[in-house]
Amino acid sequence: MNLREILVLLISFFLAVTIILTFRKIINYRKSPNRKPQKSSVANENEVKVELEDFTEEDFIDDDIPPEPKPSSDNLIYLHIESDQNNSIQYKDLLSYFDNNDINLADEGGWLKIYLDNSNNFSLVNGLKPGKFLPEEGIDSTSIITMILITDEQNNCVEAFQSMAEMSYKLAAYLSANVLDSDRNKLTKQMYDHYMQQAEETDLKKIKQS
Repeated sequence: MNLREILVLLISFFLAVTIILTFRKIINYRKSPNRKPQKSSVANENEVKVELEDFTEEDFIDDDIPPEPKPSSDNLIYLHIESDQNNSIQYKDLLSYFDNNDINLADEGGWLKIYLDNSNNFSLVNGLKPGKFLPEEGIDSTSIITMILITDEQNNCVEAFQSMAEMSYKLAAYLSANVLDSDRNKLTKQMYDHYMQQAEETDLKKIKQS
């Protein structure tokens, strides 16, 4: 055997050993219990859905924005006057009605404060947004107006409610409209009595506190 054949045998031997060692490493790596499987970078569709469902509405609210306070209606009595026709209640007609009937009022910047006897009063506003009459901006008519009685501001709440209710019926007749309760349903005797009871309780509370 010459030198060239010996070199060929040695090279072949080293190549075989290298290949065997490489295969052993691959097999050991696959069998290793410490090896962590790779996770797909794309989330499973069901997992995405669950994660979204875990969020509540509060999670999307900016903590820097304070929640809007909810007004209490415990000390308020509402009556609405609604016309069957859109924008048929004109602001100028309201002012003309109150003027012709010698009713004291004050324009508070788009809404009216109606003064009654015995230092009682109630407010009259546009029942639709923006809640005011602004003739200079073309908001001079509506289909519904709202009367608001703040019960604990009245000297005699029962008397104030009776006057507001009586005026609402007369004004509704003048405007060919309907009187509605706070839920904008037709005012019934049952709801009228309910408001009267609310007014009586306010007066009784004031008497006890005096």
